[in-house]
Amino acid sequence: MNRSILLPACLALFVSACATTQSDAPPPENEQTSQHAPQHAAPATDWEALRGTLSSALQAIPEAEVRTNPDGLQLRLPVTKGFESGKSAPRPALTRMLDALVPTLAEHPHVAIEIIGHTDSIGSEMSNLKLSISRAEAVMEYLRKQNLGLERMSADGKGELEPIANNGNETGRARNRRVEIYLRDMP
Repeated sequence: MNRSILLPACLALFVSACATTQSDAPPPENEQTSQHAPQHAAPATDWEALRGTLSSALQAIPEAEVRTNPDGLQLRLPVTKGFESGKSAPRPALTRMLDALVPTLAEHPHVAIEIIGHTDSIGSEMSNLKLSISRAEAVMEYLRKQNLGLERMSADGKGELEPIANNGNETGRARNRRVEIYLRDMP
């Protein structure tokens, strides 16, 4: 077996397993868990209406995309100006995008929010994976501070593994630096 292929793949799997998920969040202190508590089904989400609302909220950001998926929506947010190179603290360009989404996301508390960070291929694969996870977690923390429930969010990163453009030029690398947010009905 070729160790130069196996080692990075194992490290990527390990770091990915360390990413934050919904189940990592502790339940609120006053929440009581009971098998006898009434279970209420969340209303079915009108994904096309939600897509329209989110598209309108992001209309000032031409590179931002809102797409329909079989089980919900995918938001693709460009982050070339959203983070400093190699850093994970959101800059104003990104927080403005997130602030535009918050009111609509707050109106749909039954919608789960999965945040996935992506990088370009500059730097080592492992550094990019760690950076993508840190950026996704930073976005999740920002949304939490805007009063979106942590129990409905998860964060992970893919590093450079899922490019949407050619990493051989700056235009392509800029497109690959992004945060994707997947919206689905909560189970």
